[in-house]
Amino acid sequence: MKKHLLLAVLFLAAPRPALAAPAQASQQPVTISAAKSLTWDRKAKTYTATKDVIATQGKVTLRSDTLTAHYISGRNGAANVTTLDADGGVTITAPPYTAAGDHAVYRVKTGNAVLTGKNLQITSGKSILTAQDRIEYNSHDGTMTAIGSPKAVKGPDTLTADVLSASFTKNAAGKMTARTITAHGHVVIKTVSETAMGDNGVYNTTTQKAVLTGNVRVLQGKNWLQGTRADVDMKTGISRLSGKGDAATDGRVTGTFYPQQRKKQPVAGAPAAMPQTKARN
Repeated sequence: MKKHLLLAVLFLAAPRPALAAPAQASQQPVTISAAKSLTWDRKAKTYTATKDVIATQGKVTLRSDTLTAHYISGRNGAANVTTLDADGGVTITAPPYTAAGDHAVYRVKTGNAVLTGKNLQITSGKSILTAQDRIEYNSHDGTMTAIGSPKAVKGPDTLTADVLSASFTKNAAGKMTARTITAHGHVVIKTVSETAMGDNGVYNTTTQKAVLTGNVRVLQGKNWLQGTRADVDMKTGISRLSGKGDAATDGRVTGTFYPQQRKKQPVAGAPAAMPQTKARN
């Protein structure tokens, strides 16, 4: 189980820079360009850009069909942009991460970003995270949540649940990294060699320990294990499956293991199969 639970970290840690980087650069200017027009509404205090819009702040780039920037007037002619509202073919790029959706709302002051739409996904190299409803990031409490049949894919491996979320913290180098990864409801983790299922799952990146709870079932080919809790220690590579409370007292765990099937031997004295011959024209 060590490999498939580690996938949650690979998938859910990736989206953080793509959505949160603007909050780190909130004091930097926002530059907006458009292929068609840039309309300034002094009364509404908005800048509206149309067609092939590109907005940049620091290392972050936002592209969309249209974009409305809401602002508050400051001293000496300053324009404090508060919200970026993007529609149509939205992508937010902060290398090596790219977030995409049909619509995005980013609140500069709070660092909260919400992506919605039919083509909702975040990519980083070969890792892809998709969701049907929305992906949210809140820099205030350092959390990212994917809602609506979220699915994380990396090569042949997948992770699905009703809701996937991650909380972040700064590491010793000052970079934001995932602290805990949480999966709620109908958790299914598939790899080439096995499938793990449960009601909920939590991974702590500091201790490198993962817990899968609820109706836990692990399939390895024809073999299967079943219980109500699986504890996985990534450092030691040791996994423990338990039942209600403790397996040795009031609960039971089950494992069924199938031996390799022997090939059927030909019956002694049975005529050999006639070789196939091609029909003549």
